[in-house]
Amino acid sequence: MTAAAARRATAVHLAERLSCFNPEEPRVGNRWPAVWSIGAGSFSLVFAEVIPVGLLAHLSHSLHVSIGAGGLTIVIPAVTAAVAAPLLTLSSAAIERRALLRALGVLMLVSNVVAALTPNFGVMLVSRGLLGVAIGGFWVFGSGAAISLVDEDARGKALAIVSGGIFVATIAALPASALIGHVSTWRVAFWISAGMSAASILAQGAVLPCLGEGKKVAASALLMIVRIPASRVGLVSASAIFFAEFAAYTYVTPMLDRRTGFSPGEATVVLLGFGLAGGLTNFAAGVTTRNYLRQTLIAAGLLIGAAAALLIVADGSKGATIVLMLVWGAGFGAVPVAAQAWMASTMPSDVEGALSLFVTGLQGSLAAGSALGGVLYDAYGPTGPLTLAAIVAAGASSILFVKSARAVDRKAPPASAAAVAPAK
Repeated sequence: MTAAAARRATAVHLAERLSCFNPEEPRVGNRWPAVWSIGAGSFSLVFAEVIPVGLLAHLSHSLHVSIGAGGLTIVIPAVTAAVAAPLLTLSSAAIERRALLRALGVLMLVSNVVAALTPNFGVMLVSRGLLGVAIGGFWVFGSGAAISLVDEDARGKALAIVSGGIFVATIAALPASALIGHVSTWRVAFWISAGMSAASILAQGAVLPCLGEGKKVAASALLMIVRIPASRVGLVSASAIFFAEFAAYTYVTPMLDRRTGFSPGEATVVLLGFGLAGGLTNFAAGVTTRNYLRQTLIAAGLLIGAAAALLIVADGSKGATIVLMLVWGAGFGAVPVAAQAWMASTMPSDVEGALSLFVTGLQGSLAAGSALGGVLYDAYGPTGPLTLAAIVAAGASSILFVKSARAVDRKAPPASAAAVAPAK
């Protein structure tokens, strides 16, 4: 490239960053660095959301609350995300998307810094509430921003980058935070999370162009998901599985210590295995949902329910606990892909913003499961949340046998279509 050509390319790049383009117009070239910066944001956001699970015992002891009350560090961001998703969808049409993503990133950074410096549990919950707003906004706008940066035939790869950040963070956050809590303090984990947040903000500031404004969404469009029988069944069953999962998952670290006597190092390895097993089924579900969508979600619910029930019976057996943790991780790994595919196959493609209620349903169920699981943990120990998870997961699988649910067997979309769903 000549010096003149390089200057012209630089001028075009700067112009694109300073003036908004219309995401609906055909793309000329792909902006992969910008897509990767959004993927970095998804990684740092999920890492920040999940780390209290690995730190629950340390955090609860330091802030003088019970394990069950400590679970509110997972409940609060889920509640605020459930509320923020539809509100931001309805109110943000006139806000330029790059500015919105930056604001959500700054909110994530502030949340981590406040959590690291918190003097008491009340301030910690406020910081987690701020994070919840960032979560709700990102799930609505992040993937949509990524696909607007590339040509249509490259959208699948762009979505894979964003979802890859989520996948890696889901695997890494729990064992990493448990390890950090063992070798240092839980505050250091939040400082590390803050550093990741800052890095993603800087990356987006360097490479993310102006993305343009969004579309105006009517409130009635958000309710479309509950008016269609198959969509409604999918929302209820997926929400029930999320409820069951987080009723027990939130308290998995103290459970491994209290019931089985794993050392911190051993627990870290078990949690890593849990994440890796989920990663394998996450990829496998991208294939099975194409022709066996309903069956994939049924199997996931049954695996979670069976693992939770058998963990009660396997009290004290390290070998059995390891196997069942792998089964549990494998079950939940398929749920996000199958749930998104279900919504994409049953919702009209031209309903703008309809799936923000899907985000609300899943985050609300996550919050409710974590909250009730905490109450049961304080009252009955690990047996309480495990029993709740086993019952609800089995019930969710049974819901999927109804007639309206069987209709999706003829409509399952490709995995790439499912991945687009949360961004609508």
